[in-house]
Amino acid sequence: MTTQWQAYQELELIPNSATEPKANWFFNTLFLSQPWRSLLNALTQEHFHEQRREYFERCWTIDYADPYTTRHIDQLKKLLTLLN
Repeated sequence: MTTQWQAYQELELIPNSATEPKANWFFNTLFLSQPWRSLLNALTQEHFHEQRREYFERCWTIDYADPYTTRHIDQLKKLLTLLN
């Protein structure tokens, strides 16, 4: 049975003379710990929601120089496009 390193060597065409890299226990433990993952997930979700909100605001902007030319059906079409 081949190890992960052997499979990686075969797939990436790494010569057999290359040694298997040693795992850094502290580094792996730090980045895989539950508090660290929770923090990264929270920051990612915040960034995602902020980007989505900014996108909707940009899409929903109305030309205030000529507000009476926009018909309600156009706004409805824009809303349905955004929801899709």
